[in-house]
Order: sequence, then C-alpha cells, then structure tokens
Amino acid sequence: MAWPMILQCLPIAILLPCLCWLPESPRWLVIQGRDDEASRILKKLHAPDEAEHELLQIKAQAEIEHRLDSSYRALFTKPSYRKRCILAFITTVSIQFCGPILINNYGPTIYKSLGFRVTKQFLYQCGWLTLAFGGGLLSLWVVDTMSRPVLLAGGITGPLLCLSIEAALVATYATSPESLAHPNDAALQAAVAMFYIYIVIFESSLDSGQFVYLGELFPTHLRAKGISFGVAGVNLINIVWLQVGPTAFSTICWKFYLVLIIPGMAFATLIFFWFPNTRGMPLEEVAELFGDEVNHASAQVVDEEGELKGRGDRLLNVQEPDTVGAQSSPVITKK
Repeated sequence: MAWPMILQCLPIAILLPCLCWLPESPRWLVIQGRDDEASRILKKLHAPDEAEHELLQIKAQAEIEHRLDSSYRALFTKPSYRKRCILAFITTVSIQFCGPILINNYGPTIYKSLGFRVTKQFLYQCGWLTLAFGGGLLSLWVVDTMSRPVLLAGGITGPLLCLSIEAALVATYATSPESLAHPNDAALQAAVAMFYIYIVIFESSLDSGQFVYLGELFPTHLRAKGISFGVAGVNLINIVWLQVGPTAFSTICWKFYLVLIIPGMAFATLIFFWFPNTRGMPLEEVAELFGDEVNHASAQVVDEEGELKGRGDRLLNVQEPDTVGAQSSPVITKK
C-alpha cells in the first residue's frame, strides 16, 4: 500500500481512542429506557436544575416521536417534513455553487492556466489543502457565533467574492498568449491568494456549518434519512461540476466562474432572508418552528424539604400529561 494511503488512516487512529471519553447521547439513552444514565450525563453538561428540565423535555418528546412514522414516505408526505427536505437540499446545493470540488480536483490545472510550472502547481495545491485543514479547525469557534442564515449566506458570499476577483484577474492578466508571455507576477500571485482566502472562509463557515444545520432541521426519528437526502444534493451537484469542469475551463475559461457566482449569490440571498435560524434551539423548539406536535411543560423543581427551587416556564420544557390526560406541572424532587 502506498504511504499516502496510510497517512489517511492517521486521523482515524487518533479519533478512535477518543471515543472512550465521549458521552452517550442522553436522548438515545432515554429511548433505550436508561433514564438514570441520561440524567447523569445531562448533569455533567448542564446545571442540575437545567439538567432535570432537559430530561423531562426529552422524555416527553421521545414518547411523541415513538408514535410517529419514520419511513421515507413520511419524509415527503408530511408538509413540515417536506419543507425541511427542501431547505436541506437547497442548502447543500447552494453551497456547492461555491465550487470547492472544482478547485480541489482541478487545482493544478487552474494554476497551470495561470502560467505556473509543475512544481509551483503542486506547491500551491498543497498550500490550499493545508489552509483547508486550518479553516476546519477555525470552524469550531465560528459555527456557533452567529445565526445559521447569516453563517450560511455569509459563508457563500465570501468565497463567491473571491471567485469574482479571481475571474477579473484571470480575464485581465491570464487569458491571452501575450499576457502569459510577459506575466504580471503580482497579479498572478493575487489570483492564487484569492483561492487561499476562499478556502479559509469556506472551511470555517460552510464545510461544517452545512451539516450542523442539516442535523438541526430534522427530528430525531427522521434525522438520518433527512441528512442523507441533503447530502445527496452535495453529490448530485458535484457530479455535474466534475463532468463539465475540464471542458468549461478549457473553452470558456474565466467565464465559468460566472456560472458559479450568479446562481450562488441568488441562493445566498434566499438563505439570508427566508431560511429559519435553528442555532441554540432544542430539537423540540425546532419541531414547533415547523408546526410539528410539541408537548409543553412548566416543571417545578423542589429540594428534599419541599422548598421550591425553580420553575421551568420556557418553551423547551415539555409537559407530561397525568393519568386522566389533563395538563399538569410535574414536580421533580431535587436531591
């Protein structure tokens, strides 16, 4: 086996031992009937009172979702689920209009068209991939600093602005034989810099942000199917770009960037003004945002002496109906 293939296994070898320190999903534990374990994990992640409210919410919502249809048919027949699918598909397709797969796969070809020799072609591509890794690390901080529509729309706009400058530089300094025979080195280096700025913006906002958004859009019982539908949009548009890319770069050259920029900016505008923000929202609040059934509760937390320690009057606190179906405010004993 070639050593580059072995290098790809290195991140996996690092991540696998880390699984021992990752907590299990409290929601999954509740579904499996392991409420005590779920409570312990929630108390590690939240303040005790908050953890008790979260547990109550998860239990009630899990009971609702247990009765729901989790088939692909439900994903497309129920209006609220269908809307989520449309949002997920538009999100992934619009992000691929930034064209990352084109630069990733045809980077050396692009640098060759700028007049660089083979050594520099591969050095620039290595630099691009290195910055992609750094941008991915930066996304750990960026993703949760702004609303989802702002993150996605801004993340699309930034790379497309870089491509706009790239197109202008290529059209001016790298299209005619005369311009390549007497190259403007500063302009060509600026063209490379645009790709580098592009990938930092893309990786820090979109490459992780899109999958975070997909995960937040769908309810638990349909999340795997919903995310797979959204990811299908990534693969679909990438097939198109990979098929037409070489021909487009050789025939229409810099004008191919316009094929990405114009629809991409339209998608960014659509996302910014019309897509819902799900950042920081519990899944139960997201469900209500799309019109799904959600239980509400105002849970009281008391200590062992019976003293009231707090109430959960927020929207996210679900309500457990009593035995006769009336709405009540469950009391959780704080020990």
